[in-house]
Amino acid sequence: MQSSHNHFTVNFKLNYSGVERGVFLRRLNRFRCMVEVDGRVYSAHIHDPGRLNELLKFGSEVLVRPHYSSARKTELYLFAVKSGGSWVLVDSALHNKIFSWLINSELIPYLHGYSISRAEYKYSGSRFDFLLESRFGGKAILEVKGCTLVIDGFALFPDAPTVRGRRHVKCLIKALNDGYESIIFFLVTHPEAKIFKPNWDVDEEFSRALMEAYGLGVKVYACKVVLNVDSMEISWGGILPIQLT
Repeated sequence: MQSSHNHFTVNFKLNYSGVERGVFLRRLNRFRCMVEVDGRVYSAHIHDPGRLNELLKFGSEVLVRPHYSSARKTELYLFAVKSGGSWVLVDSALHNKIFSWLINSELIPYLHGYSISRAEYKYSGSRFDFLLESRFGGKAILEVKGCTLVIDGFALFPDAPTVRGRRHVKCLIKALNDGYESIIFFLVTHPEAKIFKPNWDVDEEFSRALMEAYGLGVKVYACKVVLNVDSMEISWGGILPIQLT
């Protein structure tokens, strides 16, 4: 299946080589952990700013690949964790690539008619993931936030207090007054998610700012993507309803 307007396939292919299954042992710091693969213990890089406490537990099954950068201190790169019967993508380096695929493939109904004008867009002292342009010439600032925490079907963001996230939300409110559309887009990579909501228990200030921003006209969207480990592809999991309170 392809859009009539592009040549992007429905699934996003992860061109990884040397992927292996392993077992999570312990986290050393924010970006490093120890894993066991085929009876040997390795250090692995974690490219996700969250705490991931609900996922990274001793004995959890993980997916790793070789860490290609020779400058790194780790031998492997951890990119997915098994939770229950589901694989959860925990590689935030992929988020903007996945979003680009979603919008170019016209899989996001709310963003039909928009295209990426610029990545890493700077506005009012902050850097945002994308500047979009609509077919009518309007411009929209969009920030992607990855979400891996799911409890009882609720996708919750953030899983740790986020000063940067609060700043982004407040800046998106300001952008409305400068004539931009403002969009915050939650990319949920846990397949068991059914509804998105801000994590009031972890960061009340962010949650309150998000609710205020929505009331002032900032658009808040959430979608789910699913990792298929057999084909090493990411597929569209659909739009998630949002509950802000």
